[in-house]
Amino acid sequence: MSEFAAELRARIADVDGELELMRQASDDHAVEVLSGRLDNLLRIAGQHGVDVRHAGGGPAAGAV
Repeated sequence: MSEFAAELRARIADVDGELELMRQASDDHAVEVLSGRLDNLLRIAGQHGVDVRHAGGGPAAGAV
């Protein structure tokens, strides 16, 4: 696994976890910001062929 792919997976997992916490806290602004950040990371992963299905434990993990 390349360092790029490993770092991308780690960042996706971090943002996914933080997003779940903000959803539980009902912080709509943070959810919106983190959702955008997660979308960007998943787009980058898709463009580079990085499989992120196991990057995090939440709903985004299977998005690409």
